[in-house]
Amino acid sequence: MHFIAILLAYSLERTVTLSRNLHWRRIVLRWQQWQTKQTQIKASSDGQRQIANWRQHLVGEVVWAILPALIIGFSIALLDNFFVSFVVGVLALLATMQCGAARRAYKRYLSAASQGDSAACAEHLRQLRRAAGRNDTTSVHGALLWVHLRYYFAPLFYYAIFGLLGVLLYATLRDMRHPRSAAWTQLQWWVHWLPTRVMTFGFLMVGNFSKALPVWLSSIGNTPQNNFQALLKVADAAEELTPKHDDDITSTALTSVALVKRNMLFFIVLLAILTIVGWL
Repeated sequence: MHFIAILLAYSLERTVTLSRNLHWRRIVLRWQQWQTKQTQIKASSDGQRQIANWRQHLVGEVVWAILPALIIGFSIALLDNFFVSFVVGVLALLATMQCGAARRAYKRYLSAASQGDSAACAEHLRQLRRAAGRNDTTSVHGALLWVHLRYYFAPLFYYAIFGLLGVLLYATLRDMRHPRSAAWTQLQWWVHWLPTRVMTFGFLMVGNFSKALPVWLSSIGNTPQNNFQALLKVADAAEELTPKHDDDITSTALTSVALVKRNMLFFIVLLAILTIVGWL
């Protein structure tokens, strides 16, 4: 069931436009906003003030944010209906894979590059970086790879391993409004560590295996590495992502997109095999 749901959702994501009200990010942010208002309204008693103070800490923020995911996940599990689980799984994948801002920015970036409009290219690259959640020094292929990891590969990965609850919990931690702290950064590192290593393993299989293997092995060593840097290093080793000249602003973007498409095809085939043999 998981394989069919993943295949269907991945196919529909490019052709079906969901209402913004159905995007999981919007659902989570509205839930957090409602909870904040309710806490402020009822903060007259000592107990409510203690709850409000607890919610200001990272653990409290996370617990409140993941409640919708827990309610949906456990409700579907208790219902124990194959068809309902399948439909809700597909809808959950579609809701969590929405990143229209990045897709629009990328298409406009390529269009501006083909017209030689450097100012428009810079603006669309800035929009792409913002959609990816990266800083102003991130390369175009770096932003594209990070978007693919967070909005495509990681949701599909967590759904394949942990089902509906897994993908909703991941997307909640990805999209929720959060405090800026070292603890939050560490939590994000753990959430993305395994999907990053699995995704980059695919780069070995569809790219330059001998060149990328040592880089990939170093990324899973004892020394913790930044997930974004590990992703870029393995991708660059598996596929040449260095511009051939200073005016070349599209080849690395096109090459990285081709790489992630081959990578996704590899994992879809792998999922099909695991499903056939009964391991998923």
